Amino acid sequence: MYQFLLFLFFSAVFSSESMNATDLFDYFANSWSMIGLRDYQDATRITPENKLVVSDGEVEIRIGEQHRPLSRKQTKRLLGGWLPVILLEAREGSVSYQFKIWATPLPTVRDWEKAFNWPTEGDNYLNWVWIEVANEGSEPEKAHVGIEGDGRDSLDQSFSWILQPSDSSEVVVRIPFHSVSHPSRFENSKVQLWLDRTVTYWEALLNGATSIEVPCQKSNNALRAAHVCQLITSDHGELHCGEGFYDRFYIRDGGYQMMQLEEAGFYEAARTAVSSYLSSQRPDGRFESQENQLDANGQALWTLWQYYLISRDQSWLKRVYPQMRRSADWIMEARRENSSYSVWAGVLPAAPADGEYLWDGDHHIVGYDLWNLRGLLCTASAAKTLGLDEDHGKLLAEAESYRESIDKAWRQTGSTHFPPSWEKEGTHWGNTETLWPTPLFARSDLRLAATVKHAREEHGGGFAEGTIRWLGLPGAIHPYMSSYTTLASLRLDQYEQVVEDFYWYLLHSTAAHAFPEGIFWERRSAWNDTIPHATGASNYAILLRHMLIDEDEGLHLLRAVPDWWLSEGREIRIRNAPTHFGIMSMHVMGKKEGVQLELEAPRRNPPRRIILYLPTARPLINKTEGLEVVFRESQTQPWDFGGLIAEVPDFLKRNEP
Repeated sequence: MYQFLLFLFFSAVFSSESMNATDLFDYFANSWSMIGLRDYQDATRITPENKLVVSDGEVEIRIGEQHRPLSRKQTKRLLGGWLPVILLEAREGSVSYQFKIWATPLPTVRDWEKAFNWPTEGDNYLNWVWIEVANEGSEPEKAHVGIEGDGRDSLDQSFSWILQPSDSSEVVVRIPFHSVSHPSRFENSKVQLWLDRTVTYWEALLNGATSIEVPCQKSNNALRAAHVCQLITSDHGELHCGEGFYDRFYIRDGGYQMMQLEEAGFYEAARTAVSSYLSSQRPDGRFESQENQLDANGQALWTLWQYYLISRDQSWLKRVYPQMRRSADWIMEARRENSSYSVWAGVLPAAPADGEYLWDGDHHIVGYDLWNLRGLLCTASAAKTLGLDEDHGKLLAEAESYRESIDKAWRQTGSTHFPPSWEKEGTHWGNTETLWPTPLFARSDLRLAATVKHAREEHGGGFAEGTIRWLGLPGAIHPYMSSYTTLASLRLDQYEQVVEDFYWYLLHSTAAHAFPEGIFWERRSAWNDTIPHATGASNYAILLRHMLIDEDEGLHLLRAVPDWWLSEGREIRIRNAPTHFGIMSMHVMGKKEGVQLELEAPRRNPPRRIILYLPTARPLINKTEGLEVVFRESQTQPWDFGGLIAEVPDFLKRNEP
């Protein structure tokens, strides 16, 4: 009964989107964050103990008469809910300490606006720590701030005050990421000016892209923060997965990071990033970023085709098609070589896999076959678009032969679902990507629903905290990999399941909206301190976008959203959203009698069907030409962010400041 009442209480609080209730919630015991600039080589990571990690060490902040260091008790939040300006609050007695921490170009750059957008004069930049100190008591109080730079003595500073009641003071500390010969030359730079420039830059950048706003403010802030994360972790236009970890280009992760950029309307960034794929092709035609992991080849082909579907740049497609064709040729050759000596004739040879945790190289990875089948189909579509009829026919025939080999291999497993490897060993990964991001089989194929069911209910004991298990480590779940199962459920019209998964995904984030790689869920810890993870951010952005707008043999709108987002007085606003069919905008308004829709449908190459999904209790009250409405059952549980926090009340105690 107690937990049920707690659930109702938090549902009421969070439905009204009280910022006080959500601001301090942080899932992780090892909550990292970062500040930085777009496309610079490095960002400044901020540790769980709120130390700043710069190029040559850590910078620690100490406060109070006892010179206590900041710690995990201070929860990192973001200015405006999403801007890359870290907010911290601390208290010693009746003295409060308020921190703002962010990054800007060096004040000495010639063109600060260009330097925000690209490292125009080198990759160094300035970290700002603006500290405001106030005596909120009735007696005079001593206050102290100390800065200690481990590895850089020039950063050591100390500030002390005697504050009368209601008095306040402030101090600004400026920390270059890389040490400079004369750091004192930045001391006269105006702190408010550079904070305003930071806010103006990021707001203008995101306001010029696609805008998605839903009734859940945590969802909105997490989406914008995910875009910022993507742009900061990108290095000189090359998409990387993290800062201080996985700081390199991966074809597997980069495809979804590219998708996020494309669907968010960051066209220039996407066009720059796609070049990393073109330069990752081996002499034999195979695309590779991780040695001998064969899914990258098919993922690269899909990424190139996806870029075309969003941009419809046919001259670009014509230029890159020869590389796609050579990659397809490699698939054909690899299948034939494997057929001559393997019981798994017609599928790819055995190879190591990290996602499936099969490093021995003795297993035939199902996801490798699924991705390379997808790559063949994408290349066939490219050939058709370019009028290359002979290539198109040959590639389709090869894809059909490949599908037959996959069917034969599956029958040999004796499974009802697709396992991680044809030998049935390993942990689920690429084998779940059957309907997503493009369908490889008919939705009626029983193996697809069986794979989803096995992942949710059986694999490693079934989902934990709404998330798939990753069996490579004990007690591990993997949110961003779990999103592939969620998106398969989306394509299988498992509406309420998708909504539930979405809120579990959102729960597994920091108060600063950073997402992890994997999680040791019983101790609320991201493995290897992999926060913020750019792929985790991209898969969140993709999941939210495709719940609202999904291209699947037509244009699907509101395919899976919480019912309460459509209730009276609620609104969903989407502006300038790129799709496979062109730009679209949509405004959904909950009215007393149902739902009202204003739709600017895409016109570049209009979809044959536009389908709107609504619960039976919320009918469409205005007619929209060319729109089909599909009604679904109302959801049985009001999934929201506060409700999930109430499910795990031990978080509340742990996150008290």
